[in-house]
Amino acid sequence: MAHCVAAIRSFRHRSPKTRQAFTLVELLVVIAIIGVLVALLLPAVQAAREAARRAQCQNNLKQMGLASLNHLDSQKAYPSGGWGDKFVGEPNYGYGKNQPGSWQYNLLEYMELGSLRKLGAGATPTTAAYQAGITQLMTTPVPAFACPSRGRNTIGLAGGMTAVASEINFLVAIARSTGVVKSDYAGNSGDSEHFASNSVGFTLTQPGGIAAGKNPGRGFTWSDADTENSASDGYQTGVIHYRSEISTERVEDGTSNTYLVGEKWLPADVYAGSMPGSPSDLGYPSWGENQSMYSGYEWDNQRVAWNQDPAVNSELFQPRQDQAGVDKISPERPFGSAHAAAFNMVYCDGSVHSISYDIDPVTHRYLANRLDGNAVASP
Repeated sequence: MAHCVAAIRSFRHRSPKTRQAFTLVELLVVIAIIGVLVALLLPAVQAAREAARRAQCQNNLKQMGLASLNHLDSQKAYPSGGWGDKFVGEPNYGYGKNQPGSWQYNLLEYMELGSLRKLGAGATPTTAAYQAGITQLMTTPVPAFACPSRGRNTIGLAGGMTAVASEINFLVAIARSTGVVKSDYAGNSGDSEHFASNSVGFTLTQPGGIAAGKNPGRGFTWSDADTENSASDGYQTGVIHYRSEISTERVEDGTSNTYLVGEKWLPADVYAGSMPGSPSDLGYPSWGENQSMYSGYEWDNQRVAWNQDPAVNSELFQPRQDQAGVDKISPERPFGSAHAAAFNMVYCDGSVHSISYDIDPVTHRYLANRLDGNAVASP
């Protein structure tokens, strides 16, 4: 018994076996290995996320293409580009040449967004009910018209918004203070020299009011932009433009060979939802982003390709990837996107294509012009 007690006491007082810990060097090595693995995995994760965003962008364009074909079936023409920058979507005026608003506004009904297009319908423009409806329209984000790769706020200030039509003057203060909805996509105006209602040295006519536009006369006439006459400065060669009503028969190069809608280029500076400079100062660069998504024919919602004018640098019209700090390359002209290597376009047949930024300027022009006789396949 005494031997057992002695053995137990000896066991209790025996020092436990010492356990070796990580040295500082080993810990640093482990941390370094983890850092390398994270560095290797992060680009793959980012690439996967961008691939998903690009797919969503392509799906947006696919929906616009299908909506345009439904619009074509119902209205016998692709969506119109509207009257000009002094007007926005008008819920009481239908489609085609009589609709002051943009092609995006014309597509709402065909993208299961008819409730937005009906805001203000049945009310007189000077009433509170109409103004409340149009204000809600102009300040409601629409994810279907936003590219997720930009990840920007599509409600932004629009200091360039003015209104000839007294019926919509109430929107000007909203555009410059609260902000209005914007779009990341633009209609194809072909290789037209002028693709806005107010270009440098050229103006497409706009009426003094909504009613006057539907019933022209008494000194007001519309500009001739839709008659197929290349001698006219305002002649439009694209599918969506000033008061357009383009049917498939007028897409002479073929619907599978002609752009319909694509991503528009933007300086990354405007992602925050405002413009450089004061929003009330109309002197700052427009960046193709100083109007509403629902404004009539204007380069915020329209883009073009180079028209082979030897006096004009073709690079000004070349598609490009968004970047910051660029303010002297006429951003109102080109298509483009936040994606690397290529941007997305939907054609008149509803098919979606990724187009390289390195596309040949002449090929780009042929795909933009609906009737130049150069039916080229998508590169």
